Amino acid sequence: MDAASRGFLVFYVKSQLKLKYRYTCLGFLWNFLEPALYLIVLSTIFSVVNRMNIQNYAVFLFGALVPWRYFEQTVNSTMVSIVGGEWLLKKMYVSPFTFPLTRWSIASIEFLFSFVVVLLIFAFLKKTWTVHLVILPLSIIPWAILGLGVGLMCAVLFTFFRDVRPIVQMLLMFVFFSSPILFRRDLFAEHTLQAMLLGLHPITYFAALFQKPVYYGAWPSWKDWAITFAVGSVALAFGFYLTDRFKEKFYFYL
Repeated sequence: MDAASRGFLVFYVKSQLKLKYRYTCLGFLWNFLEPALYLIVLSTIFSVVNRMNIQNYAVFLFGALVPWRYFEQTVNSTMVSIVGGEWLLKKMYVSPFTFPLTRWSIASIEFLFSFVVVLLIFAFLKKTWTVHLVILPLSIIPWAILGLGVGLMCAVLFTFFRDVRPIVQMLLMFVFFSSPILFRRDLFAEHTLQAMLLGLHPITYFAALFQKPVYYGAWPSWKDWAITFAVGSVALAFGFYLTDRFKEKFYFYL
């Protein structure tokens, strides 16, 4: 992106943030309430109704739920960003990268505010605080890279095939419920099929970046960092490649 596109990106992010909350009652407060309400619903269902046998389940759940919600919102909003920017793309020269990057930037800003809720909830739910929590700002980086990469790929697909949206949403739901965000991996015996599948599940290692400092009071392993940065970087590189490869064709499908 050239200097003009970067300048426009900053301006567009600010305008979209104002527009998003213009006609809401609570406005930016939703970024504080939404993760808390989401936690209450899921923790009630899985700890009370389904009786998930995990000690301090709310703390465990919130550990990976917060970055997952950020990733999910990034993918869903970035996916429709190029099509949503049709009116600008057809009237003036704007880099197609501007729209996915705008949605990603907005999701990242909202995440920073929702993270305040995490700390407040932990103050009530978590009995002991450890020094491992200082790693959390670094732990979100692989999630951010992965979200932007997957979002770019989905944005290209959605531009050409509008019916891909429900498929992506169902895939996200499958990934969420099949990864150890709602349950602990060690609930399964080491050599069982479930344990082996979770060992191959990439979100297992992304979730560990938050679950280990938050719930277990431990540092993420080098394997967690290596796999998450590798998967995120590949997704981001492929997403940028697809967007750059097909950007000249976008105008004919908008």
